Amino acid sequence: MKQQKTLFLTLILLLCTSWLLAQQSITGTVTDSIGNRLQSVSVLVPGTSVGTTTNENGNFSITVPQGTTQLDFSLVGYKKQTVAIGTKTDLIVTMLPVPNGLADVVVVGYGVQRKRDVTGTISSVSGDALKNIPVSNSAQALQGRAAGVNIVRTDGAPGSVPTIRIRGTGTINSADPLVVIDGVPAGSLNDVNPNDIASIEILKDASSSAIYGTRAANGVVLVTTKKGNFGEQLKASVNLYTGTSKAIKYLDLLTAPDLAMLKKEAYTNDGLTVPGIWSDPYYATQRTDWQRALLGTGKTNNADVALRGGSSNSTYSFSGNYYDEQGLIPNSYFKRYSARINSEHRLFKIIRVGENFLYSNTQGNAPDTRSTQTGTVWSALRFNPAIPVKNEDGSWGTSKADNELGDINNPVMTAVDPDIKNTNNNILTNAYIEIDIVKGLRARANFGYSQNQYVGYNFTPAEPEQTRSITLATLSQGEAHSSSLLEEYTITYNNTFAKDHSVNFTGGYSAQTFKSSNFGASRNGFDDPSDPLRNLNNGNPAYQYNYGSKGVKSGLASYFGRLNYSYKSKYLLTLTMRADGSSKFPVNEQWGYFPAFSAGWRISDEAFFKNNIHFINDLKLTGGWGELGNQAVPDLQYLAIIGTNQNYNFDNTPVNGVAVTSLANPNITWERAQMTNISLEFGLLQNKIIGTLTYFDKNTKDMLIPYPLTETYGIAAIPNQNIGTLNNRGIEVELNYQNKVGDFTYSIGANASFIKNKVTFLYGDKDNYIGSVLYGRQALETSRTYEGQPIASFYGFKTAGLYQNQKEIDEDANIANDDKTNIKPGDVRFVDQNNDGKIDDQDRIYLGNPNPKAVFGINGNAGYKNFDLSFSFAGVSGVSLYNADRVAGLDATGVFNWYADQLNRWHGEGTSNTVPRLTKENLHNNYRSSDLWVEDGSYIALKNIALGYTFNQLHAGATKLPDVRLYVSCYNAFYITKYTGFTPELGYTDGNRQRGVDVAQYPSARTFTVGASINF
Repeated sequence: MKQQKTLFLTLILLLCTSWLLAQQSITGTVTDSIGNRLQSVSVLVPGTSVGTTTNENGNFSITVPQGTTQLDFSLVGYKKQTVAIGTKTDLIVTMLPVPNGLADVVVVGYGVQRKRDVTGTISSVSGDALKNIPVSNSAQALQGRAAGVNIVRTDGAPGSVPTIRIRGTGTINSADPLVVIDGVPAGSLNDVNPNDIASIEILKDASSSAIYGTRAANGVVLVTTKKGNFGEQLKASVNLYTGTSKAIKYLDLLTAPDLAMLKKEAYTNDGLTVPGIWSDPYYATQRTDWQRALLGTGKTNNADVALRGGSSNSTYSFSGNYYDEQGLIPNSYFKRYSARINSEHRLFKIIRVGENFLYSNTQGNAPDTRSTQTGTVWSALRFNPAIPVKNEDGSWGTSKADNELGDINNPVMTAVDPDIKNTNNNILTNAYIEIDIVKGLRARANFGYSQNQYVGYNFTPAEPEQTRSITLATLSQGEAHSSSLLEEYTITYNNTFAKDHSVNFTGGYSAQTFKSSNFGASRNGFDDPSDPLRNLNNGNPAYQYNYGSKGVKSGLASYFGRLNYSYKSKYLLTLTMRADGSSKFPVNEQWGYFPAFSAGWRISDEAFFKNNIHFINDLKLTGGWGELGNQAVPDLQYLAIIGTNQNYNFDNTPVNGVAVTSLANPNITWERAQMTNISLEFGLLQNKIIGTLTYFDKNTKDMLIPYPLTETYGIAAIPNQNIGTLNNRGIEVELNYQNKVGDFTYSIGANASFIKNKVTFLYGDKDNYIGSVLYGRQALETSRTYEGQPIASFYGFKTAGLYQNQKEIDEDANIANDDKTNIKPGDVRFVDQNNDGKIDDQDRIYLGNPNPKAVFGINGNAGYKNFDLSFSFAGVSGVSLYNADRVAGLDATGVFNWYADQLNRWHGEGTSNTVPRLTKENLHNNYRSSDLWVEDGSYIALKNIALGYTFNQLHAGATKLPDVRLYVSCYNAFYITKYTGFTPELGYTDGNRQRGVDVAQYPSARTFTVGASINF
């Protein structure tokens, strides 16, 4: 019996020993992306009930079965994370927040911060929202996704970079925001593959932007690219998509028979002899729809691959991208090859070193679509429809037969013939080291470098048979180089005192230098234009031109500091100060000082609120004020500029010399923007609804504007003066709702901004103004900037329909004292504004505002099991557009094709009250700048919609296959608008002095894509 008991106990001991040997003990620490330790994180062995949670210090200890290779970590508000164990027994795990959750961490200047503790106004867009949209840059994908951010696309050419306006246009000069990519204030959004972006933060108010001081007056865009995570097993992903594009809209033009008929009528109305060409049956025969001949089918292809992961002490990420967009217009394209590498390493527990490296090679060509002489789209709308694209002998169709056919070249030939390649090689890189000096105190050094090399090549063959004869082939080549060096040293202190008082301080020094150079040459007269012989040496040296310059080296030095204080996370305070010194200004004006402060009150943490109001889970009131700077002005305006190659005459002998070409402004200084900001943030119904309501008031002071001269200074240019002031004020609203019902999850978000733009001071009177470039062959003045009006307002004559008969002309009070000799029935009735009984320049008035009063977006996502659906709407309202191309399309004096609206012209009493009579002489100047050409530009567009299905948990035998998502999408699906042109998305055509003028820009395209995302 005793032996049996001994044997039994021995067996039990062996079993226990065997069981213990089959166990493994794992310990570790879990933090958020800032480094704060997380409590109550669930730690679980996948497929078992073995688990634990982290303590108040974020630490955990768990005993797992032998052979366990992974642990799952989860916490409400954070993404679930699976971490590979390998041979490690001590883990450091970083949890990432769920987008739009209260646990969100947002990137701020020189750091990150919990969203709930931010007192400034920051819009954050997750990289997932930008993924696999068929666009060349992320700015296009941002449209409609952030309140207060207006994405203005200049045209639809491949690779065109939209203009970003944050809280309105803040100056007559450069109003572009500062773009910071992975901590380096340099580079272009065209360089970054949108699929590589982890998040984009837009700093909109003074408190959040002031840390960037002199370059933050127009807002700051922070781009953070994707990285690996500590303790993350290697993950590989591949994204592929292909698509085709077509023009969204075509304009209605006259056919050849109708054009010939109406040309005869125009001459007959004026009592002129009809040119014989309009009686020739050849030119009354329709042969070509020039819009469809020029605007074909575009193609888009994209492929990118990424490898990411990490160990307990290192992270790494590598990605490569190929993007190829062929435009609607032949020979228009954009290609990008890019590679990105980053890593971070922990050394000795207190040191972190890392780097980001981005290289991109872009190639492209965007045809001229602005000129009313050679613009391809303008020419396609004007070229005679009786002319073929190519003649039977293979030569290009031409308008050379008669002056009545116009002086423009075949638009398809203009697009196809040139051999153009614009190449940009870009490098953007930085390396950093961080050292934890003592608990809570961290020092960081960051060194950045950016470089751009542009290489241009343009060969245009001879085309002597075109109306604008190209008698000699031309080759032009050029290069431009620019680079910048950045060094930054920062120190961060983060601590909590007496449990309730939290302090975070960031201070530092930054210096950045910029330099550039360019050169180029061209020659004409290539006897043999074949491709192997297209080099400059083979051109005729008698027809050559060369240039070159070394740009002004400039620099910026800065000291900055930011203090964040919170009491019980309930009362929040942020103080920021930055001092900037810029070489763009004279010594006595080089330094600018930009302070800002903001405060917050988390009302929902107050006892009186928590105990009485339960449907509001989170409520925070913030407010702040600050001053920002703008140094985006031309160099050396504080010096008198001496130009070479100036011509003099001594004793009738020409002499080459130098002369002052620009006078000095020794007092030139910063433009400054002062901004007040008040926000209310809230979460309702267990934070299913999250929203923000913001009021802002932004005043630009010392705006640099042209100086109005009454004196004479010869030919020397007058530098700008710090005279003007401008105001943008408005309200922003953001709402997001998300929910889950069984297997069905869905979310929808809406945002809107309502902005009023007003120039509050220019020259102290109502007579002086800032003009803009004139439009086209009619030399139309479309836009002026006056004191008391929005920037770049439309300006011209008010109309009151058309004169229907002679009696209306005789009795019209508007022209009671005017010469009526040249006014005929069917002419435009212009309105006398100053009641002097005649129409002259004194009757021109404000006609419309090209700056939208409201910009909005609606975004949604839905998922059911393996299906997913996403969509994004964007729109504007309260905006006017100037359809200048409609002037060219209706101006009967032009020797071109016309809009089909000419069929609705006035040709007898009561036949039309909007389209004037046909007249070649146009003695009444019906086509002058007026409200006939100003239209409502409001629209709403479905910018993107995508439907996908994910195949997961697939196996081939015992081998797990990668997850695969297949999807279809449509970009620019449709527009709802009253605007009659190609697209209501019209950008800037003369800087900020002219906006929303339709000059027949490159049309927008609708793109259908199919794609696959593969995750290994």
